[in-house]
Amino acid sequence: MGKNFFGTEKKLKILALLSISSLFSAFYLIRRGFYEPHDLHHIADIYQMARALETGHIPPRWSPDFLFGYGYPLFNFYYVFPFYLGALFFLAGLSLTLSFKLVFIIAIGLSVIGMYLLLREFFSEKASIAGSLLFLYTPYRAVQIYVRGAMGEAFALSLLPITIWVIVRLIKKPTKKLKIAATLIFACFFLSHNYLWFLSLPYAGLFIYAVFFKEKDRLKKSLKNIALPLILSFGLTAYWFIPAVFERKYIDKLTPFLLEDHFPFIKQLVLPSWGYGSSVWGPGDEISFQVGIINLLVFLVVVVFLLFRKNFLKGKYLYIALWGVVGMLLTLFMMNIRSLFVWKLIPIYDFIQFPWRLLIFTTFITSVLAALVVDVFKKKGFNFVWLIIVAASIIATVGYFRPSAIVMKKDNEYLSRFFADRTVQGQKDKVSEEYYMYSEDYLLLPNWVPEKPKSLPETRVMMEKEKGEVVKIKTGTYYTYFEADVLSPSTVITVNTLYFPGWKAYSNGYELTTSPSKEGYINLKLEEGSHRVYVQLFDTPVRRVSNIMSLISLTVLMLWMLDFKKIRRLS
Repeated sequence: MGKNFFGTEKKLKILALLSISSLFSAFYLIRRGFYEPHDLHHIADIYQMARALETGHIPPRWSPDFLFGYGYPLFNFYYVFPFYLGALFFLAGLSLTLSFKLVFIIAIGLSVIGMYLLLREFFSEKASIAGSLLFLYTPYRAVQIYVRGAMGEAFALSLLPITIWVIVRLIKKPTKKLKIAATLIFACFFLSHNYLWFLSLPYAGLFIYAVFFKEKDRLKKSLKNIALPLILSFGLTAYWFIPAVFERKYIDKLTPFLLEDHFPFIKQLVLPSWGYGSSVWGPGDEISFQVGIINLLVFLVVVVFLLFRKNFLKGKYLYIALWGVVGMLLTLFMMNIRSLFVWKLIPIYDFIQFPWRLLIFTTFITSVLAALVVDVFKKKGFNFVWLIIVAASIIATVGYFRPSAIVMKKDNEYLSRFFADRTVQGQKDKVSEEYYMYSEDYLLLPNWVPEKPKSLPETRVMMEKEKGEVVKIKTGTYYTYFEADVLSPSTVITVNTLYFPGWKAYSNGYELTTSPSKEGYINLKLEEGSHRVYVQLFDTPVRRVSNIMSLISLTVLMLWMLDFKKIRRLS
């Protein structure tokens, strides 16, 4: 059979079959109409990313339409990869709602394909099919897509197995093409979510150690093959993650969701339940935190193997079983309120918000263990176990893969909710009534902003009444540039845009002093006379250095792909 990047043609047919099998989970994403999950605001994020890309604001940092048009540095802190995808679909002419759904459809496809590729490295074909479908048909996956609409989290979960798979391939049989692919996969994984890649490190690292436990020398020798893609991927993503880390100090550290209020109870993890409501303090949550019946049964079977049938587990199976059971128990502990003291040792624990996010890892672990269970029973003559797991996984959870309701709304109805004066066609004069009811509570304000704006600015540049005159105002393409002709005595003028490091002002060839006003907008001090004032958002030193790092890494990657001789030596 012919060979390709993924392996044989037979493997490609299986991947196609898995993709078709995943359609049950995506039915309500494919059909006409839309749904409204908790994180519906990702429609606004896609729209702002599209606004950035179409006007050349690269790398995207500033979102001009939030907070009554005063703007917000969303993409300086918030993960970006899912919104790149969504924005590309939107810019290609698709609706915002369809772009939103397509991002989740891609995440679904990547999850079953990535998990199959990973499992097939260690398990039989049927075992790998069973594990990959359990990885998709697990209750928390349905929560991510149809209840929460958690775009970044869904993508991080989907990319986790394919990230580990490419590392495994680099250990087994490194090639130049594989190293380039690894670089891109790592970069996408890092950009998919602010911190889930970081939380994934112990799970991924210990899994790799477990499967290569008897090949430690091989593992050590392969580190250099993993190091270059890893370094390059960090370089490629430096433009985002370095400012996100070092400029976090400018943002209010408070979050509306305190970690200690969102530990699930044991019964919530075990007993089947479903709901489309919120996570609240105490046991009255209206959202499901169940690990999954099939997932728990698989876990219990492996525990029985370890305790009473250890002779069933030999070689890598034993180490994978130990990894899975220990990892599962630690994850369950970390989702219990008794682990709060451990959480507080993590510097970013307050941003994690929901300990039940670790259901991502119970999903991953039990999917690997499912493949192990199938192969162990297969050796004992029970060849049908894989089919039981596949059928049971789909039957037990497919009913969860549906929204609470289907709505028929146009893009402008959502833009009216998320922005004061935006439509798909452009700007409008009247503020939407729906916007007054929207809190934008996921936008953590800069430290110097006491409260969110409550109305549109009368004009972009203003000064105290009777202190002078703003003759003309010119706005740049992406609201990161303003120009105004001003006649004034010595006074302070205000640019009605949220102040943030990087905004600079110039007049008559000199840089003006900028500072936040009492409301948190940009204040400029002018001397008496006539001025043409230029105000523009520039990169801070941290952002500039980060951009240069990413540009250098991209250049190295491109030369490497082109087989440039000097770069080729690195591989």
